[in-house]
Amino acid sequence: MDLLSRLRRPKARYRRWRPSVQPGAPSPGGEEGIPERRARDGADHLPSQRRGWRVVVAAVLVTGLTASVLSASAWYSYVNSLRHQAVASAVGNVRSILGTSLERDNDLLATVNAVVATHPDVTNRDLSTILARLDLSQDYPGGIAFTYIERVSSAGLAKFEAVTQRDPPLGVAPASSAPIARSFNNQSGYCLTRLVALEFLAGQETIEQMLLTWTAPYLSGRFNFCSSSFEDLLYASAATGKSTVSPIITLLRAAPGLPAIPRTLHAIVAQLPIFIEISPVYTGPRPPTTAQGRAQALAGWTMGVFNATDILDLALANEKDASLELAYAQPGAKPAVLARAGPPQSGALTKDLTLPADPGWVVDVALSPQASGYSPAVQAGAVLLGALAFTVLLVVLLNLLIASRRSALEQVEERTAELRHQALHDALTDLPNRILVDQKARELLSQARGEDLPIAVFFIDLDDFKKVNDTLGHSGGDELLRAVAARLSAAVRAADTVGRLGGDEFVVLSQGSFLADGLDVVAERLLAVLREPFNLEGGAKVHLATSASIGIAAGLRDSPEELLRDADIAMYRAKAQGKNCYVVFEQEMHEVVKRQLVLETELAEAFANQEFFLVYQPIIQLGSGLFKDVEALLRWRHPTRGVLAPAEFIPVLESSDLIIDVGRFVLTEACRQAKAWHDLGHPMGVSVNVAARQLHYDVLIDHVREALGAVGLDPGHLTIEVTESMLMIDSNVTAQRLLALSNLGVRIAIDDFGTGYASLSYLREFPADILKIDRSFVSHLSGTTGTNFLDALIHLGKTLGLLTIAEGIEEGSQLNHLKHQGCDEGQGFLFSKPLPAEEVEQLILRSSSLVGAR
Repeated sequence: MDLLSRLRRPKARYRRWRPSVQPGAPSPGGEEGIPERRARDGADHLPSQRRGWRVVVAAVLVTGLTASVLSASAWYSYVNSLRHQAVASAVGNVRSILGTSLERDNDLLATVNAVVATHPDVTNRDLSTILARLDLSQDYPGGIAFTYIERVSSAGLAKFEAVTQRDPPLGVAPASSAPIARSFNNQSGYCLTRLVALEFLAGQETIEQMLLTWTAPYLSGRFNFCSSSFEDLLYASAATGKSTVSPIITLLRAAPGLPAIPRTLHAIVAQLPIFIEISPVYTGPRPPTTAQGRAQALAGWTMGVFNATDILDLALANEKDASLELAYAQPGAKPAVLARAGPPQSGALTKDLTLPADPGWVVDVALSPQASGYSPAVQAGAVLLGALAFTVLLVVLLNLLIASRRSALEQVEERTAELRHQALHDALTDLPNRILVDQKARELLSQARGEDLPIAVFFIDLDDFKKVNDTLGHSGGDELLRAVAARLSAAVRAADTVGRLGGDEFVVLSQGSFLADGLDVVAERLLAVLREPFNLEGGAKVHLATSASIGIAAGLRDSPEELLRDADIAMYRAKAQGKNCYVVFEQEMHEVVKRQLVLETELAEAFANQEFFLVYQPIIQLGSGLFKDVEALLRWRHPTRGVLAPAEFIPVLESSDLIIDVGRFVLTEACRQAKAWHDLGHPMGVSVNVAARQLHYDVLIDHVREALGAVGLDPGHLTIEVTESMLMIDSNVTAQRLLALSNLGVRIAIDDFGTGYASLSYLREFPADILKIDRSFVSHLSGTTGTNFLDALIHLGKTLGLLTIAEGIEEGSQLNHLKHQGCDEGQGFLFSKPLPAEEVEQLILRSSSLVGAR
């Protein structure tokens, strides 16, 4: 199990089980039994209301009659007020919708104003493009047209005409006659159309086209708005710096030098609720604050044309029975009606609304209160009768409720106690669960601080419990866990707490006299009771022996979590020391874990930063001396510590899932380098070590196939090395993985052979091609001493028809002995240390030349 990940593997599926508890006896783990608690709680809650039930019934009658009258009166007032509330709600809805719509239109005009003010050279096409992107029909209701009327001096008229010749509003060429000049603000000049953008409304194209035909001369850049019916609006907005609003029908008067308004068009426009809004445009970063400053900075006006029907229809969409009138009041003037919408209302309540954003807008809302159902008096009578009937029924039911109250309370209390117990106890063993263990540990620490008592936690994990599940099934594993719980509970005092944290992990919390004999005596006692064979009764009778590893944490800690954590760390140390033993926590254990956690983090960063690289150790044919293959070995170029030896990081790397990604990198890089040597004329084979965690996942097969296919390397030139000890771990799955690799065409080598104690029958199950004899057997060679086992390993390889490779050859005498015994190949410092790829190539060339010279 990976200590650094701190994750617990699932050990079994658990069924609910409750041990039998004798009346008056404590339940396992020192907890009080549920039956006793139920009996006690029932005695404490005997019903006490029976003697006063008549008083309760009388009080209910009086209260019911009073409540009936008050309810009927309140209902009458409520129904009567619903009408007025409906009107108030509708008015608020109208205010919100219209306020939002008008604010959006004002924002749109302000946007046009800002575009013109900040970009004096904007064209008609640019303005139309900007408005098209704003999606007027969806977000800005009623918008029809937007124009920019530029203030032009007499001296600047020629320049203005040149601009409108190149970029005429609406594409209409200017009229031949010059505009009529007129003094404005005591200055002679013109107010001429510079920009125009139109947005036709659905269903109104014909009418608006007529308006366009008539207004084309006005918008051609020759019509002086300062000498027309628009003059007052322009002057008012220029003087105040604010927008002015007017119905368009009041402005449709013939201007000097322009065609008269057709009667048909005038009659049609009079029926349309169209209004205009004019806003001044100033030069400079912000509008001037004084009248004189505004007169000097005035550049022109933006004018928006809006259809008020579209604005009002948005409010009427939710209030179909309302009648609306939209008006605008200039400062010091009466409101001018812009549009009306909605059916006339008889007996309507009228409300005048103003909008906070612009007090000039005035909305008259007329809405008739709508009655629903019967009259208020009839409804109040029905409420009175219903309330009286309910009061009578309540009195009848009250007797039944009083009679059944005791039974109901007992059931609720019983169920509450059961749920509380379930929340704090393990469903399989009925021992305290992790939550209750944490609470007990907190109480233990608090009491130990106050009374200066010794305390200890014994963290117990069964050894090889997975084999029990695999052999007897989960039901057999569950029965064993229940038996373990019973033995641990019997081995401690009633004051101590035995809990189950999950899986096959148990904990014993103890203090005081139980620890007087010493932690080792208590731990040996717990190990002894667990070593005694268990007789399991489920299915067929089974006689089962087991053992456990115990971690002990003694003394005060800052929190229960630290106490349990330290005991857990000590338990893992006991596992590492061979199981079936106990270890007392020491602070250096925690430091080791912390250093390993830091190393895990650094390894992940190293992989992300591409700090891993490969070196290659040659494998020599002992008979010919030819340099035949290499073994790829991983190295880490640490940013501050330099190149680290494998022993400093490989064990931690192989214990984490990061080995999957790193192993993929090693396979890919080794195959790439082997293919590069092949392309140079050196058909080298390459061996790659595979960790147990890699062999556990099917993805290893995909990674090997991917590495070979990426560079086009012949599978026969790749060897996958697995240690002999890995063959003993889940042999069926291991055999399947190795067979799949062998089917790809790669060779399988059993590394460190001779150290894993694999039997001959095990070796026959695996598709092995190579036996790599561990360096420890080669290093013991000294004359004829220590050669028997090594010779037997070489002979075993030949008997099985496998290639034999000896590792760790460092002396000539070792080489001579191995050659004499017929060992096929070897590697070690006698030939070469692990080298970078470029140095390996040089070694290949030297080896080939030496062999050729012979």
